[in-house]
Amino acid sequence: MKEVITLLVILISASFVAGNCPLDQMHAIGLCSYRIVCINTIKDVKLHSDCQGSSNYDVKVDVTLQNASETFHIGADPEFLAMITTLTVHGNWPRTDLSFLEDMYRLRNLYIVNNNIQQIITNDIEQSGPFRNLVSIEVIDLSHNQISNIGELFQFEIRPSSMQSISLAYNSIVEVPGDTFGELSSLIELDLSHNFIRELREEPFCNLTHLKTLRLNNNKIKYLNGALKNLYNLRHLYLTSNQIQKIDMESINTINHLETFDISKNLIEKIDPTLFPRHWKHFNNGTICKILLSDNYITHVPNVSIEIAERFRRNSITPKLAYTKLDLSNNSITHIEYNAFSLLELKSVDLSNNKLTDFIVNPKDLIYVRYLNLSGNYLNRLYYESFSSMHSLQNFDLSHNYMEYFPDQSLSNTQNLKYVNLTFNDILELHSLRITFHPEGGYLDLSNNGLSALIIPDNEAIGLRELVLSHNNISDAYLIRLTDQHDLTRLDMSYNYILELDESSLQLPEKLGVLDLSFNDIYRIAPSAFNRMSNLKTLRLSHNNLKIIDHGVFRGLTSLLNLDLSFNQIGQLDSKVFMDLQYLSLLSLRHNGLNVLDSDGWLSYKQDLTVYLDGNNLSCQWLAKALTDFSRGYSKMNPTVLETVMVGTSIQGIPCEQEVQNYEKPKYLADERLLIVSQKILEAVQEQTSLMKRFMWHAILHEAEQRNARNVSRFYFR
Repeated sequence: MKEVITLLVILISASFVAGNCPLDQMHAIGLCSYRIVCINTIKDVKLHSDCQGSSNYDVKVDVTLQNASETFHIGADPEFLAMITTLTVHGNWPRTDLSFLEDMYRLRNLYIVNNNIQQIITNDIEQSGPFRNLVSIEVIDLSHNQISNIGELFQFEIRPSSMQSISLAYNSIVEVPGDTFGELSSLIELDLSHNFIRELREEPFCNLTHLKTLRLNNNKIKYLNGALKNLYNLRHLYLTSNQIQKIDMESINTINHLETFDISKNLIEKIDPTLFPRHWKHFNNGTICKILLSDNYITHVPNVSIEIAERFRRNSITPKLAYTKLDLSNNSITHIEYNAFSLLELKSVDLSNNKLTDFIVNPKDLIYVRYLNLSGNYLNRLYYESFSSMHSLQNFDLSHNYMEYFPDQSLSNTQNLKYVNLTFNDILELHSLRITFHPEGGYLDLSNNGLSALIIPDNEAIGLRELVLSHNNISDAYLIRLTDQHDLTRLDMSYNYILELDESSLQLPEKLGVLDLSFNDIYRIAPSAFNRMSNLKTLRLSHNNLKIIDHGVFRGLTSLLNLDLSFNQIGQLDSKVFMDLQYLSLLSLRHNGLNVLDSDGWLSYKQDLTVYLDGNNLSCQWLAKALTDFSRGYSKMNPTVLETVMVGTSIQGIPCEQEVQNYEKPKYLADERLLIVSQKILEAVQEQTSLMKRFMWHAILHEAEQRNARNVSRFYFR
């Protein structure tokens, strides 16, 4: 640490005149390691003598040059420029030769991003590019410019052996000439995305034998033309958002080695079965390959032929287990053949937003599937055979289909379901749910159907923790019978048509912790309606038609912490109706039009209770007293709002109504300032009264003492 501080002091003292490199932007971050920010140009910055030309230390100098002049290197110390290892330049150079790179032979990372470069001038005589002397270069980033010609950019006098990454993304490149990357056999990542490339040829890529990631997405490519056939070490290929109609056979061998093959958002109509088999030998156990074919025009997924399967098995004598994530969403698929997914070892399948009317595939191909998305199709039933071996299924989305029943028979062999989405179907009633969820618990969403009744008997839907029934046609809560669902902890019945609740309405399990009945039409809740829900922690009754809350309504809710009664029509409320809620800590009464709230029942409350009162008509006198009682500790009830009011009559941002003091006299408007002043006057009067009492008491005692003294003296004089 002392060495770092010493180097920082030396660096600052050696550059105290550097007006272009502010002192507070120079940092020594390690032994012979510096981070420097300069403006316009680089001047008068020197390293410690032990670090200059040092072979004993790994010297790292990271320079960021803002608002840079193209000639910033003129007048700069060439020895310092030669020590820079990372350079980030921000400027505006439509036409440049990057001459400042001439002496930066130690440069490893170069970032010239968003500099409005339209043309980089190369040396026509020497036939060499501007990076010719960068023998140590590893990363070159020229993204977010307007470069169109890259033909001779990457010509070197001595071939760089450490070059790993080049980014030319977000430029105006139309063509990639044949010898562009010929000297960069060590390249690992190449980014040509977001350009205007129309045609690929083999030559620019044939020497990139170590390339692992190639980004060609967001161009105008129509054909691959075998350009990828020699890239046997390629692992990640991004071709999304082009105009590709077909994958040529010359490129297929390379594509079958990929871990990521993204060809989404193209014009593909047919799938070649040879796209799917993976060559396992270079994958590690547990590798997940991704094949993304979404947003194309595919109508049919064909079988993997026996010939292809046999050829694949012969070439994979010692296969290693690698999984595949397959995305075929947003196509026009009407049919999937029985053996379409053979040899894929599928981990997830996305077939959402297609035109499937059935889903019949070889169950052996779905053994490892954890995620299956069939939403947005035309399915009205599922076939048991397809799901019979799906023991690993955890996430299943069947929303936006035409299911009229819950497909519990098809899912009867699944034991690990965590999330099931059946929203936006045509399910009207359910009288059984023969499925088993994951031991950690399951989530079932049946919202936006036509459900009016749901009965789940004992030993069914085992492990169900959360159930969503919102946006259905439930008008009688009694028809939702879940008393045998002992694992259920959260139930959402919002956005339905429930009118009233009585003691027999809620046929729910005792373990339930959260119940949402908001956005219904509830106008009446009978006493003891929640009597059997002793473990409920949160109850939402907002956006209903409640006008009166009777005593005993919340009887039995001995564990309730949060109660939401907002957006009802409760004009008057007695706090004693909440006396059964001994642990209540949050009560929302927002937007009820309350004008009377008797809070005496909370005076003996033993813990803090936050009450939200936005959008009501309570008097300022009541509010002032409630706030005073809370601040002085007389009451645990804290009146507050979610959104403080800045206009109108309010106290501490809580709106209140001014009241008439005397109907026979002119109206007197009470506001917060008057209440505060009155309170202070009252406190002062009380203090003065106390002082006067103490003074009078001392005067009485003093007079008594004098009287006793006189009596004693008379006695002695006698």
